[in-house]
Amino acid sequence: MARTGTKKEPTGIRLSDFEKESGDPKPIYVLRGSDPYLMDKGRRHVRKLAIGDADPGMALMELAGPEAALADVFDALRTPPLVSPRRLVIIRDAEHFVDENREVLLKYLEAPSPVGTLCLEVAGGWNDSTNLAKRAAQIGSVVHCEVRDRGVLPRWLQNQAKDLHKKGLTYAATQMLIEYLGTDFASLLSALDMLTLYIGPGSQTIDAPDVDALIARGHHERVWELCDAVAARQIPKALELLDAFWTEGMVAPQIVGLMRPTFRQLVRAKALARRMSLDAAMDAAAVPYPARDRVRRALSAFTDAHLADAYQALVDADLEAKSSPNDRLAMETLVHRLCRPDGSPAE
Repeated sequence: MARTGTKKEPTGIRLSDFEKESGDPKPIYVLRGSDPYLMDKGRRHVRKLAIGDADPGMALMELAGPEAALADVFDALRTPPLVSPRRLVIIRDAEHFVDENREVLLKYLEAPSPVGTLCLEVAGGWNDSTNLAKRAAQIGSVVHCEVRDRGVLPRWLQNQAKDLHKKGLTYAATQMLIEYLGTDFASLLSALDMLTLYIGPGSQTIDAPDVDALIARGHHERVWELCDAVAARQIPKALELLDAFWTEGMVAPQIVGLMRPTFRQLVRAKALARRMSLDAAMDAAAVPYPARDRVRRALSAFTDAHLADAYQALVDADLEAKSSPNDRLAMETLVHRLCRPDGSPAE
């Protein structure tokens, strides 16, 4: 069959190339992608280019797109900061903001402020064919903070294991991690942390049986059961599942490390589903197909507030667990906070 054409590559540069950029900051940067880890890397480099080491409290304004007011954004961009030669305005989840203000933004970019840099973060909805997109690419940088070639993941993950933990990672282990965690860079890095603790200092290589034991089957299934218990606010059931982890000799950092990738993915999918279909949101959040039915069930059970609070509880517990890895009371407190983040009664 003859080819009828080739898919046009989206305008912009790869994150790896963008991180090599230096020199004078540009009036606008557009970060495209849905992976929090890669978006954070892009955001950090924008900050480095725009305000350097200046106090972010004086030179940086960060806004959520749905709440961003155009007048406030323009006032910040046009007001010279006191401690920095430039002011940076970052708008996260900027799709709605862009749609509502497209023509005004285009007019602004025809003569942008010499003392302001605008950074728009978009997971989708950035149409390269619009005049605004063309102008942004002409005078700024459009950066792809996403995995455009899944084939680079195995080598990247193996390099991270070597550089961060001085551990080898077999190809079979790498493939299993990607199968279960998808292309979520933060989840993959969290899994490497957890696997390094699991195999201990006496072993130099992470292999497929390690991933199978810690991530894939028994533990992975139990994490989803714990997620179900949390969604239903069933503290006794959640504590029973926690006991199973302790019985197997796991310590607090390992338990939290198992739970965070699942809840992080739920948070991402929930946020994306506000502006697209759930199937599209799961595609954008790189939810593996074997987990999609459970993700659908979890997202229907969690309210936005409960899910956000639960993930914050895991972030806080992760820091505490690393300083007190055998603190069972801290883990029991985490279960109570996961099930009742707002103090509401449990079932």
